[in-house]
Amino acid sequence: MDLVQNDAFVIVQRKSQVSLHQLPKKQGKKWTVKIGRDKVDISSVVGKPHGTFKLVREKDGKNSVFTLEPSDEVVEMKDKMKDLNSGENNKEIWDDGTSQQLKKEDIEELRGQGLTGSEIVTQLVENSKTFQIKTEFSQEKYLNKKEEKYSEWVDILKPNIRHLAKHFHSQDPMQILNLRPDTLAMIMSLANIKSNGKFGVFDGGCQGLVTAAILDRIQGHGTVWNLFLKGTPQKRVIQAMNFTPEQLKPLKNCSLYKLKETLAKEENADGDEVPAKMIKLDEDAAPPLEFGSLDGMVIVCRRPTTIAKELVKLLAPSGNFAIFSPYSEPLSETYIQFRECNLAVNLQLTETWFRTHQVLPLRTHPEVNMSGSGGYILSGIKVVS
Repeated sequence: MDLVQNDAFVIVQRKSQVSLHQLPKKQGKKWTVKIGRDKVDISSVVGKPHGTFKLVREKDGKNSVFTLEPSDEVVEMKDKMKDLNSGENNKEIWDDGTSQQLKKEDIEELRGQGLTGSEIVTQLVENSKTFQIKTEFSQEKYLNKKEEKYSEWVDILKPNIRHLAKHFHSQDPMQILNLRPDTLAMIMSLANIKSNGKFGVFDGGCQGLVTAAILDRIQGHGTVWNLFLKGTPQKRVIQAMNFTPEQLKPLKNCSLYKLKETLAKEENADGDEVPAKMIKLDEDAAPPLEFGSLDGMVIVCRRPTTIAKELVKLLAPSGNFAIFSPYSEPLSETYIQFRECNLAVNLQLTETWFRTHQVLPLRTHPEVNMSGSGGYILSGIKVVS
């Protein structure tokens, strides 16, 4: 069983609330974060296995901070209150704001007294005028909503691509170009990402999510050329994955600007045809990246029209490529370019449609709120015309 390590990233999940945190580098150092409305010292999980933890209040006066202790038993509020009476329908219930007798100040006072989340929810139920006449489904929905605020159990999870993709998409979709987890999975399939292959990726605004997904897929077997234009390549998600040195070994960073400058100097010096290979940027990077040598290419950016045609030259014949953009217009132009130049076969411009469903007894239905679009993918197989 994996233990939580210092200087590692963890996913903290409390009901539907998910957040990403990095643990302190030094052992014994307090690391306080906010989970919902509670201040929690997550450094208390270092050295303990991933799983379910219980919030335990520290007695240090007014500024109470919770610590986390491993827990094997989780008591759901709906199980504790399953014997309560319920109504047949909600037609007599009016949402006028007067059904709950406990005020905000009363709830804060209960929290200050050291009551657990379950005890606070019990108080809320007992002081509600309408809880007993709600339907069984409405009561469960009410309890789930309150547990999100006051639940005393959290899950400490080891980060993986699915959790991180869901986390970033729920926090701010445009910081990863509105790339949904299902769209990311489709990109990995269309680009034919597999072990012992050589792949190029241009991540133009996804925090390194696509690069991390490729590294996670090949598990240290193969080569991943991380292409970027200026500055440094995006690596936020790569760091959050807690990769081992062996898993990071295939990653090679390559600046496209430095490549362009080097090729221009060689062309001016020799006056001959420029060698079709990229400069060796890392001392341990072997061999240098050559045109027509990659097995797959993934391009993710807002407007890939200009750069896509150049980067596809790095692909070997029969190499797969997948180009993602949150907008359809740039990919439509790229599609026309590739068709006119006979650069690829099996060209497809697709949009993934995704909708979550609630699956519960007697109430299975699509969720009311859904993502409007997960972006567009242009895929194909390179051929020599």
